[in-house]
Amino acid sequence: MRQKYKFKQLLNEYRYLSKELKYIDEILIDANKEFEIYHKKYCEENNIDLHKLNEKNSEKVKEIFSNNTAISKSLEKNDRQKEYDSKEVFRQIARKFHPDKLDADDPNKKEYENVFKRAASAIDEGNWGELFDIVDEYNLDLKNYKAAIISLKVDIKRTQEKMQNKKDMYAYLLYECDDNDGCKENVVKRFLKHLFNI
Repeated sequence: MRQKYKFKQLLNEYRYLSKELKYIDEILIDANKEFEIYHKKYCEENNIDLHKLNEKNSEKVKEIFSNNTAISKSLEKNDRQKEYDSKEVFRQIARKFHPDKLDADDPNKKEYENVFKRAASAIDEGNWGELFDIVDEYNLDLKNYKAAIISLKVDIKRTQEKMQNKKDMYAYLLYECDDNDGCKENVVKRFLKHLFNI
């Protein structure tokens, strides 16, 4: 029983962090645009030729802003899948929610499809917090709370690291400056120093 309570406590922590991460992602949609506008304006006002700097430092710019992480993401996904043996949980979900069990006009069809897709995606990505959220929401039976707790702790740590990485982004730092122009200027200066060493 103690492990079940610990599991619930950690799951609530994961849910809170997950919502916070989504909120940060929403902030960054506008913050990235604002940063782009502000840092270009700053460069114009201070006679910094961004075009020339980008050309001169093209390799460094490419390295810093590269999205070339497909291989490492694939390896990370394989590692994540080994963190928790999800077979028993997935069997329960398949027995209870496989959409093929229902007629096309069944009112539960859409919900079953969503639960099944969420679970399959969570297992594929090694996103244990999402999987355990489904387990808890639909009162499924976890056979091994100890293993679930370990995996949930890993996912919580991963989510905290993602949040911190996003909060360390220049766009987020600029957003946190609010209307403080001195703060905004310092963020852009740090960005230019990091990118072009000026």
